[in-house]
Parts: sequence; structure tokens; C-alpha cells
Amino acid sequence: MNVPYTIEQVQSHDYDQAIAFVMQIRKTLFPMLDHSKTPNDLRRFEQHYSESNRAAFLAAFNQSRKIIGTIGFGSYDGRFDHLLHNDQSYQTAEVVKCYTDPSYRRIGLGTALVKEATRFAVKSGYEMLYLHTHLFLPGAVEFWHRQGFSRQLTENDPLWQTVHMDKTIADHKEEKRA
Repeated sequence: MNVPYTIEQVQSHDYDQAIAFVMQIRKTLFPMLDHSKTPNDLRRFEQHYSESNRAAFLAAFNQSRKIIGTIGFGSYDGRFDHLLHNDQSYQTAEVVKCYTDPSYRRIGLGTALVKEATRFAVKSGYEMLYLHTHLFLPGAVEFWHRQGFSRQLTENDPLWQTVHMDKTIADHKEEKRA
């Protein structure tokens, strides 16, 4: 299936559509969440993604300008104490909300979103990408492996089954000096 689409940074006129798309996909993937509460990054979309030169939210649009996929990133906040990313010598971006419309899966859209987000992250000065996914999401870990991410840790949590992954995207500062 060859579906024409474009990937662009989400602009103000598409905020509502992007947020609605993400919230709809989250309802399907994470039925255990309270969907009456919008995540903070989406509630403050403009401040979080658009007003920062260290964050971006991208969307894939079909020919009708309907969003069919999303991906975002921003500075990793170090909230998981047990991860290597808490080493501040790396500039690490966290990849978030990589979702595709189920009818547009398996056409390379997810890979294209990751490549474009990586390009933006490198331009923003990041050296590493971090993400977490979940074992209960069909094909998620395998997808991220195909994108070059390595599994760093799988949490022993029966509900969330969280898998932490990362990928180096630019030379580390120390390596640049050598």
C-alpha cells in the first residue's frame, strides 16, 4: 500500500487535531488510564512543544490533512533514577507519543516518523534518544529494535511491563575531543 503523506512539525492550527488523535490512540492502547485527564504535555502543548527549541511534536498528514501518525520529543527529565540517562554529560531527548492510525500501520509510517524526529533531535543538539514502551503493546519492542534502539532495562511490574530503551544519535562530547 503506497499512501502519500507528509511529516511536519505541528503548528497552532493543528494542535486540537493532534491532541484528539493522541487521546484517541491512548484510549485503545492504554485502557487502564483515566482518559478524563489530559496529560500535562498535551494540556500545555504550545509551551511544551512549540515554544522550546529543545522539543518538537511531529505529525504525519494524509492528503486530506488528517493526522495519521505522531511523534514527539523533549529533554529527558531524569525521573527514572535507575537509568544511565541520569548521567548529565549526555544530552538526552525522550521520545514520546509515537502513534500511528491502525489503518496506516505496516507501510513504513512509524519508521519515517522516527527518522524525522531523530533528524530534529540531532539539530536540537541531542546525543541520545531515550524512550520507554511496554511488553503488552504488540510489536512495540521489535519495532524500536528495528529503529536501532537497545533495551536497557525491563521493569518487573505486572501491570505496566515497562521496557526502557535508548539509542545514540550523535557523538558524545568526550569522544569528540579525542
